Amino acid sequence: MSRFTVEFSPSVDRDIEEIGRDLGVTTKADVVRKALNLLKYVVRERKEGAKFVLENERQNTRKEIVTL
Repeated sequence: MSRFTVEFSPSVDRDIEEIGRDLGVTTKADVVRKALNLLKYVVRERKEGAKFVLENERQNTRKEIVTL
């Protein structure tokens, strides 16, 4: 397994901690792993022509994610 050090700004560090709490993971490395797995999936599916849409049933809205 590779090991490396990354420096984040305080605001990004807080974001990572918040996401970790929301996901129920205990380490920042776990948050980064989950984020990379999601990004890997998105990139692979986009290559195959998939669109990514967030649908909020409570607000009856749909948003296409186009920046990834």
